[in-house]
Amino acid sequence: MSDTSARKKLVASCTDRVRTVYCPHKKQPAEVTASRWQMSDGQWTSWAIVDCPLLPAGLIDCDMSCLAQLEEIRKTEGFP
Repeated sequence: MSDTSARKKLVASCTDRVRTVYCPHKKQPAEVTASRWQMSDGQWTSWAIVDCPLLPAGLIDCDMSCLAQLEEIRKTEGFP
């Protein structure tokens, strides 16, 4: 598999969303990046926060309670 086709397959098997959510722990809004990945059986993993400006670079050490807000956005926007 070429580098380009592998990259296209990877991009097709994940989805990212950048959204502003309210962090209940820091008590302020944050523009987070959330991702989820398609598994081999066609199902998707749960959302996970992969970037949050309220935490040090590369560290996601929280309970991700803001994910419930992303679920509400998903319902209203209709993305998978």
